[in-house]
Amino acid sequence: MHPGFRGAVRRFERWPAPEGYDALVGLVPNAGGAQVPRFVTQNRQAVSRLGGYEQHVAQRRAVPTRPASWHDFFNMAVWAHFPRLRWALNALHVAPGPAPRGPRNGRAPAQNLAASFDETGMLVVSKSRSVLQGIRRVQLKRVFWQERAELAATTRFFIVGHGLLESLLAPHPQLLARSLLLHLPDVSLENADALRERCDELVAPRIEAWRTNRSVFDPVPICAIPGFWDNDAADFYDDRTRLPFEPASRRPDGSADFLG
Repeated sequence: MHPGFRGAVRRFERWPAPEGYDALVGLVPNAGGAQVPRFVTQNRQAVSRLGGYEQHVAQRRAVPTRPASWHDFFNMAVWAHFPRLRWALNALHVAPGPAPRGPRNGRAPAQNLAASFDETGMLVVSKSRSVLQGIRRVQLKRVFWQERAELAATTRFFIVGHGLLESLLAPHPQLLARSLLLHLPDVSLENADALRERCDELVAPRIEAWRTNRSVFDPVPICAIPGFWDNDAADFYDDRTRLPFEPASRRPDGSADFLG
């Protein structure tokens, strides 16, 4: 989170009303001027009249928000930091499209991708193709332990799934991020705002392309990432009770290139 945003949250003595979230959003730099919707107290009747939650966001440019809800607070935080990404997900949700709909949830395949990424998504941005290849191959010990110094020097992680952010309030080893990998060899990692805005700009059109192009997320166990868990020992990455993941990707290494 942006330091100004984080500092304001820490100063709260009680939950603000959802309408107060707009002031928080305004603390996050937005160099490209991407619009961020307003946040309003959820009104079930208004949501129903417009056809649903995502339709309300699209038509009113306003996010129905439950008071004192961590889930909805983190949703606002992602909107504040990655507005282009969030608008791209919303556009998929409200697109009429002729694609076949699932019998259980009524969603098209692209909408299932959007829903999954909205809740559990993460962006992994790195200057190192080797790091990204290791993550794609689920070579957890190599990337997160044996090459930890390279990881720290070249790679950043942005959690953009608000359900995943809520889960981190009480983390457990099985938390898994569905990730998009971005190879940006020439980007500066020092300017966090510029890096975040660049990622937002790059990822939004890729999400829009899910309408016609199938995508597969790269799984990243949250507890494997340095700083997200007590993982400062080599044997942590050999413990299958903590990392119950097979060291193999669901797709061939060359099946899709990294973003960027």
